[in-house]
Amino acid sequence: MLSPPVVDQWRYGRHMYPSPSFRASDADREAVVAHLSTALGEGRLSLAEFDARARHVYAARTWGELTHIVRDLPPLPVAAAETPRQDPVWPALALVFGVLSVLLAFCLPVSVVLGLGGIVFGSLGLHKATRGAGRRAGMALAGLICGSAGLLLTIAFTIYVAALD
Repeated sequence: MLSPPVVDQWRYGRHMYPSPSFRASDADREAVVAHLSTALGEGRLSLAEFDARARHVYAARTWGELTHIVRDLPPLPVAAAETPRQDPVWPALALVFGVLSVLLAFCLPVSVVLGLGGIVFGSLGLHKATRGAGRRAGMALAGLICGSAGLLLTIAFTIYVAALD
């Protein structure tokens, strides 16, 4: 059984409460259970200890009770500030060029450039997305399809106009 909570300042990732009497939130409890799971995976806790501590975590009402449950475990390393991952701009360009190529399919020189741009940028966007450098594969695919459709409409329109002469 766990003894009464010890008043200590224990940093928990980005959470740190100045008073152990502050009420714990569900997110605080889940973060402590995740810490216990990490300790279980590292072999610092047995399954029985993990189970007992997890039950105490969900019964805890204050931050002091939570810090007491993990007082004998090393704190989790604070993750270094990550630079936000920027998605490549290719999928957005592909979509813009592709849609414009469909809308301007009857403006011959412009629609060809826009259609080819949609195809090229869509291919680059799909390539980056499949290699894990972006999450906008759907946007790249839509740009690729619209660029192709715009180019095909331009070719069909050119053939139709040539047949009229």
